[in-house]
Amino acid sequence: MVAGQWYNQDGLYLQYGTQKAVPEVGGDYLVYGETREIEQLIPLVPYQLTASGQQVPAPPTTFSGTGTAAAAGIQSLTTLVPLQNTAPVVTTTSGVLVLTAPQIFIEQVDIETLVGAAGGTSITVGLVTTSPGTPNSSFVQVTPNGGTAGDQIVKAFLTTSMASPGQRSTFTSNTQTTGFTWNAADIGTPVAGNGSWVGINMPLVTNSITPLPQSAWLSTIASGTFTNGLVKLRMRYTVYGTINF
Repeated sequence: MVAGQWYNQDGLYLQYGTQKAVPEVGGDYLVYGETREIEQLIPLVPYQLTASGQQVPAPPTTFSGTGTAAAAGIQSLTTLVPLQNTAPVVTTTSGVLVLTAPQIFIEQVDIETLVGAAGGTSITVGLVTTSPGTPNSSFVQVTPNGGTAGDQIVKAFLTTSMASPGQRSTFTSNTQTTGFTWNAADIGTPVAGNGSWVGINMPLVTNSITPLPQSAWLSTIASGTFTNGLVKLRMRYTVYGTINF
C-alpha cells in the first residue's frame, strides 16, 4: 500500500499504509521517585530493524512544518514532552510560594553514543507541536527558543562528541560550558551542547496558539550530512505542585 499522511480537521496527524510501519524509537519510562524520564534513539542516518523493514529517516538539515513529521525532525510520534502552560512560579506572594499549576523542571539531559557518528557537524534537539489551521494544520517549533534553532533540549552538539561508541555527555545546566563527556580515554571533559531549557523551570510556552499546547514532540535538526551514527537521548524532568496530567 502507498504510504501517506495528513492532518485531519481535528488537527490530528494521521498516517496510513506503509508509513505506519516505521519502527518506534522513543518512550516515556518508569523511574521510581519524583523524576520522570524520556528516552529516544536518534538515528543520524536512516535506521531500520530488518533488511526489508521500513526506515526511520535521518534528521533533516532544515525544519519544515508543512510536510511530513520527518521533515519537522520528528522521529518518534508516540513520545511526548509536557509543556508549561503558566509562567513558572519562582517568587513568593506575601512570603508564600503559591503553586497554582504544575511546574516542570528539566533536571538532566544525557546523550549516549551507540554507533559512532561520522560526517555532519552537529545536531540540535528542540520541541515541536501542532499549530491548528484552516483548512490545514501544521507542525511548528515551540517558543521561546524556537525559530531556526529549536534548541530547548540540545544545542549544536558536535560530531566529535559522539564519534566513538561509549561516549556519554551529560548536561545539567543551560550554560554552554557546563556539560561533560565521559569515555574510556577522556574523563570529565567540558563539551558544548546544553539546551536552553536544561537546568531551569520550563518557561511559559509563547506560541500564538489557543489553547496553548499541552505537549510536544522531540525534533532533531542536523547540521551537515551524516554518514553514520546512532545516539540515545535521555531526558530527566520533575513535575511538582498540583499535577493534573
